[in-house]
Amino acid sequence: MLAIGRRGAGSACFPGRPFGSWGDQVKRTWPHDWESRKQGVGCHFCADLTGQSFHSGRVSEALLERHAIATGHVAVVFRRRHVAAFTDLASDELTDYWADIQDVGRTIERVFKPCHLNYLLLGNIVPHLHVHIVPRYLDDSAPERPLPWNASPVPEELFTARFAQLRDAATSWARVQD
Repeated sequence: MLAIGRRGAGSACFPGRPFGSWGDQVKRTWPHDWESRKQGVGCHFCADLTGQSFHSGRVSEALLERHAIATGHVAVVFRRRHVAAFTDLASDELTDYWADIQDVGRTIERVFKPCHLNYLLLGNIVPHLHVHIVPRYLDDSAPERPLPWNASPVPEELFTARFAQLRDAATSWARVQD
């Protein structure tokens, strides 16, 4: 066990809050570089993503997942600056970001015709604000529950075709909105 501190001393993630909920000592399970990742050190989402994006929104880039848990699985990445927590957005950024997410969700609905969409705000591996939009289909493996996170690589030819479908649909939708 790693002795971290006294109950109530706080943590780097949440000053003033206890490290463990059951005692003074906890075994750290999060990566040792977690705090620096949250600060943006080595963040690949801070790079220019426009070349990988099928849609550049007001404050985000929409990326089709190369390792997807469902057909049409997309991540909508906040691009203005490094933001690790949803709660760090200013109100205008929040408005623009959710409008972008809605635009991308509508694009996925038009292209892939799912029966439902799941919107997942996680950040457990890459602590840079992004929302996964996961289409759900009538024949998927977990009706009425979240899909298990069993990502599979999308073959390049299929990825390229789906990317083009999404890009074309997003572009045509943007023209209709103007």
